[in-house]
Amino acid sequence: MFSSLALPARCQAPAQRGHQYLLNGQPISQERYQALQMLNQSIPLLQANQNQAAIDLLLQAEQMAPQIAEIHNNLGLAMAKLGKNTEALQELETAKQLKPELAATWLTLGGLYQSQGQVNEAVSTYSEFLTRFPGHKDAGKISSLVAGLKKELANGTIPRQTKQEVNKENYLGELVGHLTRWPEAKLPIKVYITPGTGVAGYQPQYNQVLEESLATWQQAAKNKISFKRVDKAADADLVCSWTSDSSSFTNRAEAGETTVFTNSQGIVKGTIKVLTVAQVAELPLTSNRLRQICLHEIGHALGFGGHTRDPQDMMFFSTRVTDVERGLSPRDITSIRLLYNSNRAGTISTDANLP
Repeated sequence: MFSSLALPARCQAPAQRGHQYLLNGQPISQERYQALQMLNQSIPLLQANQNQAAIDLLLQAEQMAPQIAEIHNNLGLAMAKLGKNTEALQELETAKQLKPELAATWLTLGGLYQSQGQVNEAVSTYSEFLTRFPGHKDAGKISSLVAGLKKELANGTIPRQTKQEVNKENYLGELVGHLTRWPEAKLPIKVYITPGTGVAGYQPQYNQVLEESLATWQQAAKNKISFKRVDKAADADLVCSWTSDSSSFTNRAEAGETTVFTNSQGIVKGTIKVLTVAQVAELPLTSNRLRQICLHEIGHALGFGGHTRDPQDMMFFSTRVTDVERGLSPRDITSIRLLYNSNRAGTISTDANLP
């Protein structure tokens, strides 16, 4: 599951000497001085998810100093986190034109494109970031992210954009070749959740979020799938664990990783790993974000091997910039019911009718 990346920008703190305002030893106007102070005050607000407060502050700063790219960058990030994507894109494009050497803008813009399903635009923006800033501390992560996006496009686990109308009811047709399921003989799926004690960032309530996410998929499938907790990993079909080290993932730009093992009957075993730390400080790992990660990875474990392009789907290829409570989309619900419909013999049908 790919994660959108976004970073705020900070300007060097201005100084006041008597009645004179200075930046890098050069005099600046009082308005520019106040705007820069507001800009830097927006950082902790963004980090604390107080996004509307950050917007209110930055709009004042923008009025005082409209030529400061960092103000537009942070305003774009704050708006994106509240789902105001059109306004966010405008602010980020302004920041990019004012100061193309501002690395944070390219990251924020790439993350926003990614979170909206605009894969080609995201890849192009991230690639430009790598060209401009090869020594950036996040260059390795972005390089891995770009490679992963290109790989998913190539092998079809992210459907290519076509002129054909997308099926509004379900996405099984989009994931042809990347679908499987647990056979009835393996139900209920025996689940073991590895204790997170000692894992950086882990909190006891994470287990509850994971269990609730399992129940959400079971309910959506009308109990055509079910889960049973077991006390030993050796007795489990699906082993879930927590990690604070994304370098252990195949793609370290992801927030979770799922592996399934299959035979001719379908899925026989699986593992889910969930990251317990935020990949970017300004996008903290809240219960909302963790729930989305868990729901997404469980979807993979249940047989959705690919991703969709619709940002409303839990099986969308990217996490969202916005931090709001989200459940399964109507397409998620219909798709899981079709995948585990009453006709369990033979090839999975992508145009089946619900029983």
